Amino acid sequence: MKGFSPSPPWGGEGWGEGGKCGAAEISEKIIFTGQEAQLLEESGDQGARVARRAPIDSLLRYVTGVMPAPLPVLPPGTRWLAARKDLLFLVVEHLPQCRSLRGSWGKKGADDYRTYRLAFPYILYLLSFYRGDLQEMKMFYRVSPLTSLGDPLYHTNLPNVRGEPGHYGSQRVCLRYRPEMLEGVPLVEAVPTLIDFFWSTGFNQDIAGSAFERAQGLDPRVASFDSWEAATQQDPLFPLQINWERAEQTIPGLWLECLKLHGDTDQPLASAEELADILYRLPVGY
Repeated sequence: MKGFSPSPPWGGEGWGEGGKCGAAEISEKIIFTGQEAQLLEESGDQGARVARRAPIDSLLRYVTGVMPAPLPVLPPGTRWLAARKDLLFLVVEHLPQCRSLRGSWGKKGADDYRTYRLAFPYILYLLSFYRGDLQEMKMFYRVSPLTSLGDPLYHTNLPNVRGEPGHYGSQRVCLRYRPEMLEGVPLVEAVPTLIDFFWSTGFNQDIAGSAFERAQGLDPRVASFDSWEAATQQDPLFPLQINWERAEQTIPGLWLECLKLHGDTDQPLASAEELADILYRLPVGY
């Protein structure tokens, strides 16, 4: 048919001379300004137009959903993980069990250590890492498995754990001589090694106002290592029946405390200024 110029199947402007498509090429740009992301389309002589607008925090939530950051292989018992910039926060749960530990009624250097076989309830270990290095480990008890982030946490009753409810360092464990071999070790190996190291160290009365001192009056069965061991022999699950002191914090609250300690927040990125800060932090060649 003379003079017929068919249209392409995608609805463009039609074929020009030489069989070339005459559709205008469209280039796209994303502009971040204030708290908004704008998608600009530039099409030939028509100039640029705003094709879409979206809040920056909504865009980033979607991007992290379709392009999630790769996670490391996690240690056994991991129940929750949170990460932001250089911070990593890990919650590991151990089931009720009996443990052998060395205990002393004296301070470091005393020679009255002996081994006790003691029963424990559910234990949560909360570990924070900054740029791959361990910052601290905290411990809490529970009498049932963790089922939600709002579940209550309870203070422990160990001598090498700091008491003082309400203080940031409450329930922080003493890891004065943590092994340097953890440096550069994958998380899946480092965390179990660290927890085993904690239990293998001797437990003494170095910490004034320890979690053990605070809990001695809760129940006569945990008033001393000897009574604790005797109660363990009678009923290894007795710690699940004790009315442990409830902690003020929850897991999200402890994660927020960790963020604030490093000058950060749990609020999502929502402004061009915050995005620019990330670009400045991004290593060269990343």
